[in-house]
Amino acid sequence: MQQRPVCYLPPPSRRGPRSVGGFTLLELLVAIMILTLMMMAAFGAVRLGGRSWEAGVERANASEEVRVVSDFLRRQFAQTMPISVGTGEVTQNAFAGHRNSVRFIASAPRRSAAAGLIVYTLVTKEYADGQRLVLSYAPFDPGAGDLREAGSDQHLILADGFARISFEFFGTQLHDSMPSWHEEWPDDQENLPLLVRITLAAVNDADRWPELVLKIRAEEQS
Repeated sequence: MQQRPVCYLPPPSRRGPRSVGGFTLLELLVAIMILTLMMMAAFGAVRLGGRSWEAGVERANASEEVRVVSDFLRRQFAQTMPISVGTGEVTQNAFAGHRNSVRFIASAPRRSAAAGLIVYTLVTKEYADGQRLVLSYAPFDPGAGDLREAGSDQHLILADGFARISFEFFGTQLHDSMPSWHEEWPDDQENLPLLVRITLAAVNDADRWPELVLKIRAEEQS
């Protein structure tokens, strides 16, 4: 009788089933913590970039405001007319300057619809947020006997939020032998000042404006 071959099977493993590969709970927590830190850093960078952008826009707007106001005042003061008003023996210079205001006559802005001469009045006014530089204007009436109230109908706020705004005037007054700075330029002077200085003292350094020194054309002065 032919014998069948005997197959010998290896003994069963005592190690149990093979373990499946994966992350442990500790590794998962560490990965989540690292991801959280990376997201916080990225979010902080975005916020910092946004604040820097906003600060840059604010500085650009402030610089543009300074430029526009300065250019406008320089053009208008450069066109100041040495005009006297009044009839008979009672006359007054159309230019008059004080510590908190200045009045002068100049040509209308080129881009405006107005034509001829305009009476301009720059005044500092007190508001809740500080002082404002306000420009009033009105057409010049050659027959007017007094310009003290001219320009009170239409006004424009040129700058606001300042602790102090003041005017000074450089030139030779009747009692002077040499040009100097004056806090007032009365309307009984025979000539115009050479320069007008506007000091705008800001509440804080972030809103600081440069000192404006405006030249009045002297070729038509007597």
